[in-house]
Amino acid sequence: MALPNIGVPQPGEDGTHISFCRLCEALCGLSVEVKDGRIAKIGPDREHPVSEGHMCVKGARMIDVVHDPDRLLHPLRRTGGPGEFERVSWDEALDDIAARLSAIVAEHGGEAVTAYLGNPASFATMHPAYMNGFLKALGADKKFNSMHTDTGAKNLVLELTYGNPYRYTFPDLEDCDFLIVIGGNPAVSHMSLISEPRALQKLDAIAARGASSLSIRGGPRPRGVTGTWPCDRTATSGC
Repeated sequence: MALPNIGVPQPGEDGTHISFCRLCEALCGLSVEVKDGRIAKIGPDREHPVSEGHMCVKGARMIDVVHDPDRLLHPLRRTGGPGEFERVSWDEALDDIAARLSAIVAEHGGEAVTAYLGNPASFATMHPAYMNGFLKALGADKKFNSMHTDTGAKNLVLELTYGNPYRYTFPDLEDCDFLIVIGGNPAVSHMSLISEPRALQKLDAIAARGASSLSIRGGPRPRGVTGTWPCDRTATSGC
């Protein structure tokens, strides 16, 4: 079903499409140029109210992923050793997967099945709901995502503090009088998990308005942080 015509290109049509990046929590606004039915350029959406024209190199180079000649566009079934596959139809693939999963659940129960949800699917609207519904139908309750390898320490702290590994807290960068950064370097991480596309600019603004920020970590002072408290892991100060 076609989307309502509101003066913007429809999916697949040539023109400028306003979208957003799904590679991290910042969800920066994007401006995507489509020409001859293909993405020709990805740039920042300078009118986005949050990212305000910010975009990192990962979002810009998604064009290489979309048009990669090795990108999988249809199911493949392994026929032998590494690299040995044959193309099959979607019906064949889904029937094969359904038969194998049914056999596993029948013999071992739903606990034998799990799923992994990575990026950018994690930041799509419906993917997590689809995955949860699929696992529930199988009687499975184990699931993994990029947080298990990317932000596991933060999620553990949230669970120990609040009883839930996904109960995130967000600092008030615009109005805070004193910001404490523990064990992180915003110049490298861009304050991942706080959904702030322009984190470094917000840190600069904290210093500009006379407020303070403190980094408790080893190494040099991060950009935008007005003070540091070196943390010696061998000391007994609790660091």
